[in-house]
Amino acid sequence: MKKLVMVFALGAMLGSCGSDPADIEVKSLDTPCACAEAGVAVLKEMADFKQQFEDLGEEPSEEKMKELQADAKVYEDKLEEIQSKCKGDLDPTKAEDCPAAEEMMTLVKEIGL
Repeated sequence: MKKLVMVFALGAMLGSCGSDPADIEVKSLDTPCACAEAGVAVLKEMADFKQQFEDLGEEPSEEKMKELQADAKVYEDKLEEIQSKCKGDLDPTKAEDCPAAEEMMTLVKEIGL
């Protein structure tokens, strides 16, 4: 019985590590650092999409462009949702001792937002 519980606990921990940033529950963000961490997760996905767009070259197929744009829209919407929630006291720039806040600012500049 003890081994079974440990297997389930390990499975839950490993399963939560690879979650999609699009699944972030924005209403649960309750600190500036949590907002920054959520922002970093989404911005990293957006940086990946930016790279994919650049990798398409000068004349990508219309089908591939539409596919990438649809996929990227999910993360753009999630970022807007995070920005709407994380204002005032939850503003990531107010996060103290939070490495994610600095990383978030770096990613924003890198992506060009």
